[in-house]
Amino acid sequence: MRTKIVLLLLFITNSLIAQTLVSGNIGGVWDRQGNPYLLTANCVVAIGDTLIIENGVRIDLDSTFEFRVQGVLSASGAIFHNGGSVRGDNGLLEFYNCGFIELEGGINIISGSAMLYGCGIEGAAGTGISFSNTDSSYVRWTQVIDSGDYGIKIFQSDEVEVSNCLLIGNSVNDFNHPALFIDSCSPQIIENNIIDNNHGQGVGVWTLTSIAAPVIRGNFIRGNFTGITVVNSPAYILDNIIVANYQEGNFNSGAGIYAGFGSSMGIVMGNYIGGNYYGVSIINDASPNLGDMVNDYPGDDGLNLFYDNTFDGQTWHIWNSTSSPIMAQNNYWLGLDLSEVDATLYDNEEGGGEVIFEPIYAAPLPEPPDINNDEFVNILDVVVLIESIVGMGLPDPVTFYLSDINHDFDINVNDVIALIDSVVQ
Repeated sequence: MRTKIVLLLLFITNSLIAQTLVSGNIGGVWDRQGNPYLLTANCVVAIGDTLIIENGVRIDLDSTFEFRVQGVLSASGAIFHNGGSVRGDNGLLEFYNCGFIELEGGINIISGSAMLYGCGIEGAAGTGISFSNTDSSYVRWTQVIDSGDYGIKIFQSDEVEVSNCLLIGNSVNDFNHPALFIDSCSPQIIENNIIDNNHGQGVGVWTLTSIAAPVIRGNFIRGNFTGITVVNSPAYILDNIIVANYQEGNFNSGAGIYAGFGSSMGIVMGNYIGGNYYGVSIINDASPNLGDMVNDYPGDDGLNLFYDNTFDGQTWHIWNSTSSPIMAQNNYWLGLDLSEVDATLYDNEEGGGEVIFEPIYAAPLPEPPDINNDEFVNILDVVVLIESIVGMGLPDPVTFYLSDINHDFDINVNDVIALIDSVVQ
């Protein structure tokens, strides 16, 4: 009996201290029986090799070592943690429902391609995920939280999709670095992401060495130093909710959309731009198209909704500090007549270029809190509001505005309470 107990204790002890030491060239299959996998030196999945990492595997990278992929890596439900970095070096990387915790170098994809789905990247000392000279890559349904530098950086990498992701608390060490940065490339889709309360810019698009013209569509961008910054970029900015972007008391912050330099001639259409210090700030001969009813093209028809972009008691929906005219026709100017709209524009009357804002969009919006626009405030509006809160997707910009009953640029139970009060009254 005593012998059996000793053997059992030895088995338990060995199980608790079991580990797999890895270094050099790696491949094959890693399963949870080998947990944890400890890097004792740099590791490489070489060209022509494949490594499959199964669900529940834990990899300790150590702070000084690199996990490099030149071949194929497919990981599902694995955890990478404790310093180091994961690097794609002209390989193919597939991560499904994986976690990356406090990596020094984050995930760095250089050439090749990478697919991330349902992953979590938290506390990277540098950039959470970076792409450089890659193609045919995507980041979907992934969280990037509290990175020291950029949350996601895309450089000279066409056909990169970022969709349905959550970026919060990034750019801890530098407010000039966007949570999502696009430089000299044109990703196909930047869509349906929540980019909320980052220390720097929400989205930054720069053209330094080649064109950068992404489609930025249907995103929720709130609580950042600025919302979207474009520099020499003809970006398409469509159907986004861009609200409450500013750093308290800092007049250099607070632009919902900031456009700078002459090649910034993109289209801004169908966005809700509210609660920032400045709605759209335009400098250095940039000329974004905020609504042009003169031409016959239907994809630049304005329909932006401006509301309460105010700093120090003064509302500035559009700040045009260039000498060029800016087209801003066919937009919503909530509760303002023509003279009141003009007073919210920094243009030729204040020393900048003209803002051509007439005609305005004539069709009236529903009166909040008539969310469903049936001319009654009743339980049906409550149903629509709750569906907006618990739904899988983001509401469209107009629905968001109507659902934000208390105008705090959030939709939550407080709005439900305020709406029920209205129904009762």
